[in-house]
Amino acid sequence: MPPHNFKLKTSTMAILNECNQRAMVTIPANALVTLVDGDAEGNGFVKIRFEDKVLSMFALDLRSRGERVWGQSA
Repeated sequence: MPPHNFKLKTSTMAILNECNQRAMVTIPANALVTLVDGDAEGNGFVKIRFEDKVLSMFALDLRSRGERVWGQSA
């Protein structure tokens, strides 16, 4: 299955987990992100790739603040 790419309509918070440290990251509006794990139609967290980093974000945020794009890679 090809990756699911989304373009964020508004800036959105995500969680970066590196070296057992968590940090909140703001992903800017118009950014392209790729869903790498989880169900965008679900209720929990999903993993996305943005700028070569894997972050966690609520699936609801991805659905409501992003739109699926076809033919573009993040």
